[in-house]
Amino acid sequence: MEIQPFIQASNLETKSLITGGIFIAFTTILGIIALLQTYCEHRHYNLLREASVAILIGLLIGVFTEFQVLQNVNYDNSSEIFFFVLLPIIVFKEGYNLNKQHFMKNFFYVVLYGIFGTIFNFIVLAALNYSITNTTIFWIPPSIDSENNTPINSRYASTFYSACISSKDSAVSLSVLEFEHAPKLHSIIFGEQILNDVVVFAISKTVEKFHDQSEAKSAWEWYSVFIFIGWILANLLVGLIVGVLVGSLATWITKESRFLSEHSSVVTAFTIYIAYFAFCVCEAIGFCGVLAVLLCGIMLSHYQTYNLPKISATSSKITIKALAYISETIIYFYIGYMVTENAIVKDSYDSNLKSQVYTFLLVQYFVFSPLAKLSSMLLAHGFAIIIRMKTKGPWRINKYEFFLLFYSGLIKGVVAYALICEQDVGGKDYYKIIQTTSLYMVVFTTLINGGTLKYVCEWAYKRMEKESSTAQSRTQSSQSQAKAIRQTFIQEDLVAYKKLKNKSEKFFKGFDEKYIKPFLIYKYNQRKDDIRLAKKLEKNKSKYEKEQDFKMYDDSIRQQREELELHKQKRNELTQIEYSNSDSDEEESSHQNGELQEVKKSKKQNGDRTHD
Repeated sequence: MEIQPFIQASNLETKSLITGGIFIAFTTILGIIALLQTYCEHRHYNLLREASVAILIGLLIGVFTEFQVLQNVNYDNSSEIFFFVLLPIIVFKEGYNLNKQHFMKNFFYVVLYGIFGTIFNFIVLAALNYSITNTTIFWIPPSIDSENNTPINSRYASTFYSACISSKDSAVSLSVLEFEHAPKLHSIIFGEQILNDVVVFAISKTVEKFHDQSEAKSAWEWYSVFIFIGWILANLLVGLIVGVLVGSLATWITKESRFLSEHSSVVTAFTIYIAYFAFCVCEAIGFCGVLAVLLCGIMLSHYQTYNLPKISATSSKITIKALAYISETIIYFYIGYMVTENAIVKDSYDSNLKSQVYTFLLVQYFVFSPLAKLSSMLLAHGFAIIIRMKTKGPWRINKYEFFLLFYSGLIKGVVAYALICEQDVGGKDYYKIIQTTSLYMVVFTTLINGGTLKYVCEWAYKRMEKESSTAQSRTQSSQSQAKAIRQTFIQEDLVAYKKLKNKSEKFFKGFDEKYIKPFLIYKYNQRKDDIRLAKKLEKNKSKYEKEQDFKMYDDSIRQQREELELHKQKRNELTQIEYSNSDSDEEESSHQNGELQEVKKSKKQNGDRTHD
C-alpha cells in the first residue's frame, strides 16, 4: 500500500508561497538589523548608528539583489501604513517616556528652539524655495491642468516640502550626547524634538488644507496669512483638547476599573489602543493628531502609572519602546530600499528631470538647509532677547554648544519622509521632486551628519576643555583637576542645576497635587505619602547610580592621566638607561684600550731590556 504524502506540491498555492516568503525574508532582515545595530553600538562604531545600519541594509538589498519578492508589495498603501500605524507609536513613546523634570528645567530653550526655531526655519526655508521654484534650472515649469486648462501653481508643493523638511530627528543626536555626559544638551535636544514634531505636523496639515480648499487659486489674498496662522493654532488647540480628554478618560477608567490591574498584558494593550484612538479622533475630524497622541502619552505616564502595579507600568513602557524601535527600523529600512526603487532613479530616459532633481537636492543639502537652520536659531535668540534680556542660571549655552545644537538639528528623520509620502501635493511632477529630495535628505543627513556627530562633539568638548583649563590656576591638585574636567565636559554646575526652579513648574505642581491627582489617581489622598516615598527612593537610587557613573568617569580620566605620566616616565628612564649604557661602554672601551696600551708598553720595555 502506497502512503500518500500529507503535503503535495500540487496543493501549494503560488500566492501563499510568495506571501510567506515575503514575511520570512522581512523578519529575517529585521533580526539581522537588530543584531548589527547592537554589535555596532557595543563596538563603539561612531560612523554607524542604529538608523544608519537600517538604511545601509535596505540600500544594499536594493542595489545587489533588487529583492524581487518585494515587487509584489503595494507601495501605494505604504504612506497610510507609515502615517496611521508606525508614526503614532513613535510619537506616543516620546510622550510616555518623557522626563518631565528635565523638560521643565530646560523650558526656556525647549520653547525657544522647538516652537520659535521651527517656525522661523519654515519661514526662511519656504522663502528660499519660493525664490527658485519658478526657474527652469531647479524646478519643473508649471504644467497645465487638462481639465480646467489652467496652470498648476507650484507654491503649495514647495511650501509643503518646506514644512516637512523643517523637521529634525533626535534619535542619532541623543545616542551620541548621552545624558550622563551632556545633560544640558541632551535635555534641550529631547524637548526640542517633541515640540518640533508638533509644530511641523501642524504646519504641514495647514498647508494640506489650504491646498485642498484653494486648489484652483493662483494668488493669496491679503488676509490669507492670518487664516494660515489661525489654522495652525486651531490644529494645536484641537490636538491639545483631544489629547488631554482622551488621556484623562483612560486614566479615570484604570482608576475605577481595578480589575484591569490584575492583567499586565491587557493594561499594556489598553494603553496602546488609547494612543491610536487619540490620534485617529483628530485625523477623522481633519486636524493634526500628533499633539493629541503626544499629550495622551504624557497624561498616561504622569497619572495612569499610579493606578497600576509596578510590573504593569514597567512592562507597558518596555513594550511601547520596543514597538517604537521596530517602527523606526522598518521606516529607515524602507527609506534605504526606496533609494534604488525610486521612480526618478529607475527612469533612465528622463535626463532633464534627473538633473533638476539632483541640482535641487544639492542646493537643499549644502545651502538651504544649513542656512535656514542657522538663521532660525539666530532669529529665535533675537526674539528671546526682545522678550527676555538674558538667561540666568547655569544653563546659558556657549558658542560650541550652539554649534552642536545647529549641527545636530540638520539631521532629518522618519517624520520628513512619512509626511511627504502621506500626501500628493502639487501634481505628480512636483511630487516626484519633493519625494526624491526628502528621501535623499534623510539618507545623507543620517549617514553623513549623524556619522560625524561624535567627532564634532569630541572636537567641541576639547575646545571647551582647553578654554576652561587656560582660565584655571595651574596649581590645582589632581583631584580638583579631574573635577574641573568633568564639569567642563558636562558644561553645567550640578548644584546650581538642582537649585534651578521654574515658576510654571511650581504652579503646575500645586494645581496638580490639589485637584488633578485626587480625581485621576486611585485613593491618592490615602496613598500620597507612600507614592512620595516611592518616588524619593527611586530618585535617590538613580541619583546614586549617576554619582557612581560620574565617579567612574573621574577615575577613568585620572587613570588615563596616570598611565600617560607613567608612560612618559618609563620612556625617560629607558632613554637615560640607553645613555648610561653607552657611557659605560665608552668607559669600558677606553679602559680596555688603556690596558692594551699599558701591556704593549710593558712588552716593549721588556723587549728593550732583553735586547740590552
